[in-house]
Amino acid sequence: MRAIVLLVLLVLLCAVVAGPTAATPEVTFNREIVPLLQQHCQECHRAGGGAPFVLERYEHVYQRRDKILESVEKRHMPPWKAVSGYGDLLGERRLSDAEIATVARWVAGGAPEGAPGDRPAPRKFANAAGIAAPDVVLRPEQSFTVPARGGDLYRCFSVQTSFDEDRYFSAADVVPGNSKIVHHVLAMVDREGHSAHIPSRDGLPGYPCFGGPGFRIDGYLGGWAPGARPWILPEGVAMLLPKGARVVFQLHYHNPRLTAETDRTELRLRAAPGPVQRRLRFMRVGQFQLRIPAGEPRHAIEAGLVVGRPMRIIAIHPHMHLLGREMKVWAKASDDSVTPLIYIDDWDFNWQGFYFYRTPVALPVGSWIELTAAWDNSAANPRNPNKPPRNVYWGERTVDEMGHAAILYTFEDETADQPR
Repeated sequence: MRAIVLLVLLVLLCAVVAGPTAATPEVTFNREIVPLLQQHCQECHRAGGGAPFVLERYEHVYQRRDKILESVEKRHMPPWKAVSGYGDLLGERRLSDAEIATVARWVAGGAPEGAPGDRPAPRKFANAAGIAAPDVVLRPEQSFTVPARGGDLYRCFSVQTSFDEDRYFSAADVVPGNSKIVHHVLAMVDREGHSAHIPSRDGLPGYPCFGGPGFRIDGYLGGWAPGARPWILPEGVAMLLPKGARVVFQLHYHNPRLTAETDRTELRLRAAPGPVQRRLRFMRVGQFQLRIPAGEPRHAIEAGLVVGRPMRIIAIHPHMHLLGREMKVWAKASDDSVTPLIYIDDWDFNWQGFYFYRTPVALPVGSWIELTAAWDNSAANPRNPNKPPRNVYWGERTVDEMGHAAILYTFEDETADQPR
């Protein structure tokens, strides 16, 4: 009798343990996967979104299910290179571990579509024009045609401005002319006009500029990458475009298509609506005399600068070339308190841009901004452009290297009558 009771208890215990697992509903495309795609993927992977394929319909996603799972498990997608939690960054694109597990369960379960009634309404995306009524629109003089199967191509276009005085702008919106081929854009200020004298080398509009634009950058006026938002600055803060300056568009094109594509990207600017109390400023922290020995798998450097006036950091843009592996930036106050700014532990030259902070980061006088970076110049690095490896130095060319972070900031002690 005792044996029968124990057997019954064992059966009940097994039922309790196994019951929830057996009752767990299957993961379906319409109920669980579509909301994830809408939140994390469709900003780019939709018609007109800039990605090379769309992820809007079941058949689109089903065909790529295994590749999607691999990409999210390796955290290659969504593209967000900054380490989560190191710096309070705006607009983070990252799937949680639970969301990745949901995708894995869906694929392992046969990737069912599910009931049509479970599918949420399509997500509505804002138009590309984030500034509907700009005060100034700048664009290259001519369109540029990217050849079929052109791979990655970096091109700069220098545009002369015609203002008779310095101008201040509180918002900037870079609008790609052809989101099918534009990978990312930076709009930069060339105060001295040196970009006007850089040769095109091939007779086409603009000039090649993989490693950098070829002149000393005097500021930024916006940028774009898939999913990017316009730069809308805090009240009283504005970007300066000096009288007579040129604006240079640096475009990264990628055209895997069988036909040539044409682009004419533009920059839309909104004038500062009131007194400018603080000008958006630009500085770089890093190492500018690099020598990375051939064959060295980890060449590391440290660099830094001291904060001489109270400031607030609005955004940061880490920059390296093909040998880059990681970069970390933080600030240390005189009381030894540390403020994380950004950390990228898996650098990829093809995914870079400005990272904005949710709230501008205040740094008191005497703070030290520290940067560390590392490169891999070994033969084992698949991104090494030199085979066999050779010594690499700082420079603008494709095969040169860089290691710095561009920082957008304001001074706290500026006033309306002394903004520059």
